[in-house]
Amino acid sequence: MRLRGALLAAFCLGAVLCLWGVFVLSHRGQVLEAAALKGSEIGAHYVTGHARTLLSVVSMQAAAGLVAVILLIGLLRRSHRRAVWAVIAVVGSNLSAQALKYWILWRPDYDISARWDNSGHTTMATSAAVALILLSGRRWRALSAWAGALFAIAMGYSTLVCQWHRPSDVLAAVLVPVAWGAVAVAGGAWDSAFYGAAPHARAEGAAGDSGGGSDGGAARGPENGPVRATTPTLPRLRTQKAGNTLLAVLGAGSTLVAVVLGVWVWARADELASRRVLFASYATGSAAVVGVACLAMAALVSLTDWGTARHKRLD
Repeated sequence: MRLRGALLAAFCLGAVLCLWGVFVLSHRGQVLEAAALKGSEIGAHYVTGHARTLLSVVSMQAAAGLVAVILLIGLLRRSHRRAVWAVIAVVGSNLSAQALKYWILWRPDYDISARWDNSGHTTMATSAAVALILLSGRRWRALSAWAGALFAIAMGYSTLVCQWHRPSDVLAAVLVPVAWGAVAVAGGAWDSAFYGAAPHARAEGAAGDSGGGSDGGAARGPENGPVRATTPTLPRLRTQKAGNTLLAVLGAGSTLVAVVLGVWVWARADELASRRVLFASYATGSAAVVGVACLAMAALVSLTDWGTARHKRLD
């Protein structure tokens, strides 16, 4: 679990750097992102009002308040270790996003469009989703991923259609918090509290939680060895895995659409005055936001130990 968490974090960071190299450092990439913003004006009157309402209602203060509520729930559930890692993920996400934006990932000026940095909504929304996933037990993690993906998509798409941010900005704002969530898993957010309890508490927890609360592995009774999960818990875990797989499939399908459209638009960079190419550029960015958000959340939840592996007893 920890190794896979570290690999996911590295992959997300690599994806951010790839986005920067393709769409920020290159002239053609900046041209295509400018086209995506221009294309978002086509039919914008149907959705811009709703998007602006969402961005005004879910302000940065409201998003920060949501994060605080999520963390408070974690503390009340006595998931102290997860709460600490969730705080680290939220704070790390937002600070590192600002550092990347202002000090590390520079933007060459090709006289295409000015750089602006007036949001942070998507980063905050995604970090709230990551905190929720980190604090959730196994039986709620897939549902949390769905909710988090929808929240991140709504915020990211709203900033895109309102022309607050370019597509690559939104995608990076999703990947950075997920990278921090993966770092939290690699640091042990999901695999220590269970073994810290007394033997009889672990046995009771295994029976009562039904695979939903901890990720420490099989519980052990005081004398009789492992306390095996009862049969009714298996469909629950299978349902969670199926739900997470469905989220990943949705993300993969949307990403495939974005890639196909993106290749088509990239080959027609000289035809950006065409209305259909402008709209295709916008559709590419929108599909990419949906695909990356779903895939990233599903990948984070896939780090869960679903109880299928054998575990060594920790002393």
